Amino acid sequence: MNTTTTPRGTRGRGTFRFLCVAALALAPRLVAAAPLPQFLAPAPPFPLVTAQSIEQEPVAPGVARATYRLLTTAGPLVVSIVTVDPHAPAVRLGAVLANDTVVSKDEPVSSMAHRTGAVAGINGDYFDIAATGAPVGVLIRGGFLDRSPSARVALTVTRAGDVRFEPYAFSGTVTFGAIDVPLTGVDVWPPEGGASLLQPSFGSPPAMAGITVLSLASATPASYRVTAVTAVPPYPAAGLRLAYGAAAQAFGPLPNVGDGVEITYQTNPPLATVAAAIGGGPLLLNGGAAVDDPASPNYADRARRIPASAAARFADGTLALVVVDGRHPATSIGVNRAELIALLGGLGATDAMLFDSGGSATLAARVLGDAAASVVNEPSDGVERPVADGLFVYSDAAVGPPDRLIVRPSPILAVSGATVPLQARLVDAADHGLGDARGAWTIDAPADVARIDAGDVLHAGTKIGARTLHLGRGGVRAAVGFEIVESVARLQIGPVRVNPNPHAAVRLTVAAFDLHDRPVAIAGTARWSATGATIDPGGLLIAGDADAQVKVAAGGVSAVMRIPVGRHDVPVALFDDLHGGAWTFSSVPPSGQGSVAVEGGRLELGYDPRTERAAYANLASDVTLGDPAALSCAVDGDGSGAALRATFVDRYGDRQTVAFAHALDARQPARVALVVPRALAPPIALHAFSVLATPSAQTPGTVAIRDCVASLPGTQAP
Repeated sequence: MNTTTTPRGTRGRGTFRFLCVAALALAPRLVAAAPLPQFLAPAPPFPLVTAQSIEQEPVAPGVARATYRLLTTAGPLVVSIVTVDPHAPAVRLGAVLANDTVVSKDEPVSSMAHRTGAVAGINGDYFDIAATGAPVGVLIRGGFLDRSPSARVALTVTRAGDVRFEPYAFSGTVTFGAIDVPLTGVDVWPPEGGASLLQPSFGSPPAMAGITVLSLASATPASYRVTAVTAVPPYPAAGLRLAYGAAAQAFGPLPNVGDGVEITYQTNPPLATVAAAIGGGPLLLNGGAAVDDPASPNYADRARRIPASAAARFADGTLALVVVDGRHPATSIGVNRAELIALLGGLGATDAMLFDSGGSATLAARVLGDAAASVVNEPSDGVERPVADGLFVYSDAAVGPPDRLIVRPSPILAVSGATVPLQARLVDAADHGLGDARGAWTIDAPADVARIDAGDVLHAGTKIGARTLHLGRGGVRAAVGFEIVESVARLQIGPVRVNPNPHAAVRLTVAAFDLHDRPVAIAGTARWSATGATIDPGGLLIAGDADAQVKVAAGGVSAVMRIPVGRHDVPVALFDDLHGGAWTFSSVPPSGQGSVAVEGGRLELGYDPRTERAAYANLASDVTLGDPAALSCAVDGDGSGAALRATFVDRYGDRQTVAFAHALDARQPARVALVVPRALAPPIALHAFSVLATPSAQTPGTVAIRDCVASLPGTQAP
């Protein structure tokens, strides 16, 4: 893997100064052409980049991937990118629908990549999460319309292979005798303002009163015969169907079994010019200029740092699929929308649009040497989130004989005496993974530089300096950049925010980095010690009765970390005289008739399900909790089954909402608790409480909250 590093620098008024860094010798042909800068210096408001590294390698002919690791004045960031030449002879772009069904339980990006044979892919449109799973915008696969467009911009791949960001228009008509009914959607449920055509790939329509569904059989390309009429749920789950809502039924009588109907529709751009299209939005860049779209999803939260997923186009037509990790305070804090726009501009993009982000942000690619694509970023949920659709890259390049050896890791930075487990894979000239390389290793280095043992482990010698190692295995060779460094710049102990119970065991890790924040191998050289606990040479810590302190030394530096043991409870003043006036009411939609009152040390949140979907008690100034593991409160429910939630905000402005209780069924007081998301970076503050009424509720209610307690890590109060 090709790695270029940037030392710490300064930026001012669009300039960025760098110190020189000696480049490591690398294996030839490892990096496919990609229009990415070796040094990233996005313009403000992107935070100042103080150190960075980039790793690049090919995925397939015309396709490459890269990972930037940035240290900024705001915190660390990891940016994963796949670049695609859509006009390369063996490259295809296509959209994929989760489980090939509009209404489904959705599907992870890696699963869609595996079952369709993609070499790379990214999550796509916003979708009806935790409900129908349907995408909310246009989806065109292989020139066929799977879902009619929303008002948002979409990514289009033309039949000529060009990539465009543009809105779509849709219109259509259903004709029955002398009655014309607007066809307002394809695979849209429920019908909106007119009739909706449900194709076989739509799946099962959810139950909903007031809708009549006609089952259709094709007669001619635009003519159909009604084979069944279903006026109440359950509706037909398969076949071609036509759904009439109240608005469509108002145009006149509906067809009966045996009647004929004609259905026509068109899109702009026309389907005849489109190979694939996928919704998303908003537009972020247009002709190199930043775009501010007040009608875009989550516009009110555009200043929040989140994981982000986007597609961008460069002036030469290259497409870039970009994911910025977030909600991982130790590795990547995410970006707000203005920072994302600046980042994409800094990469060289002229046009760009946003895909669904947050926990959905996922990028998959075939890592050089692997046979299939895998997730190359770190999704914020800790696991892949199933999504509605995605944009995928395919390679039609033929598989050939072994062409070269791929060694991992590459390049290698290590301190003297460190051990580095190696992996060796074979690839052909088109970057197809052909499996593991086997047999004895060969290495053209003396023992004081490096040796490889029978267990595929490289042992760094004592000779400081950078060089190229020529390694061989299975009859193929590789040139690997190798450097033995005299010292490292910093050590990082993990896991982040570890909190064992008394006498519990936890495995600690340590990572080392040089001045340019490149990872340095130190395995076998780290020396651990602990106070208030015991720790073995491998970092296995056995906690005592109280908080511990751990120290590790390697590469000429050391790091110390406090290990909080157990937890202690601290009452949180939220409803006293100081904070009582800080609570305000809001609702979704904003015209709700609920209320907030604080009296006698308790908060009463009133809600009216007839006018609002959710009612909020918001703090005008967030109350800082520190680093809570959990929060509990005494709650007086009203017996309606309403859900109670709490919203937290962290040091980077990330905001997450967590359920206290999914259904407050009892009227008597109860104590409810929640686990505070560990993805939030302390100090963590409470921002709001909210109530969601049950879908069938029609009666106003009140939930009272009091006596809140935060559970903080450690056996000693701060």
